[in-house]
Amino acid sequence: MELSVTRRQLEFIRSTAFETLFGGAAGGGKSYAQLIDALIFALQYPGSKQLVLRRTFPELKRSLIQVSLSLYPTSIATYGETSHRWKFVNGSVIEFGSCDSENDVTKYQSAEYDVIRFDELTHFTKFQFTYLLSRVRGVNGYPKQVKSSTNPGGVGHGWVKARYIDCLVPGEEKDGRLFLPARVQDNAFLMKNDPDYVHRLELLDERSRKALLYGRWDLFEGSILASFPRNCMSVCRRIRFPAGGNGILRSTTDWICWRRSGLRSHRTARHGSTGRYTAPG
Repeated sequence: MELSVTRRQLEFIRSTAFETLFGGAAGGGKSYAQLIDALIFALQYPGSKQLVLRRTFPELKRSLIQVSLSLYPTSIATYGETSHRWKFVNGSVIEFGSCDSENDVTKYQSAEYDVIRFDELTHFTKFQFTYLLSRVRGVNGYPKQVKSSTNPGGVGHGWVKARYIDCLVPGEEKDGRLFLPARVQDNAFLMKNDPDYVHRLELLDERSRKALLYGRWDLFEGSILASFPRNCMSVCRRIRFPAGGNGILRSTTDWICWRRSGLRSHRTARHGSTGRYTAPG
């Protein structure tokens, strides 16, 4: 069996970090790299167990499962339509799963996996990701890893950015984590077979174009800030309620945002702190 991969896909496959994120532009070959990496791991480590996740099963079925059916050789593995698992002749298993609701992670509470793979990581919540980290375990001596792929944006954009983008140098492992940026131009196979793909991405709205064409992470989508006009808010790490009036207190993992319509100048907060807020107009 002969497989062709890009340089960046090969870096993802070769990564030995406990957590690896292959993230950025659409068309970078991220999901394909997940399937190739899973296949190589299954063949290299007999009896190994891997879990490949998307947030919803319909997404999984029309993407990764469909591609795996045309990619994985049936001479060495069989796919179970009801179990959603590839079973290899050497005893290895690649299981496909989903976590549609927040508590769906409990489906895996007694399971053990050598590798868990999140496709479109920004579609998952931080709670789901953190809980499933505990399922990466075993006594077989095989490598234990969490490998993720994603585009920017989505409900988990904020925590994924904080965990991998803000604190890591691309391509350099730190504290068991590695971030590999994805660019559509890195996928020579796509550029050759569908050269107009970049043009179609250029037709998207500004936010989608930033995320999917350029792989930009400086987006508000996925955080509470997305719902606030940028000219009517300030963001700070600690905040006190201004004296008088009602405000709206919203929080994310790292930031707290307070907004009050009509507030135009400095106000002294109840406990002596001050904050500056500007309203529209």
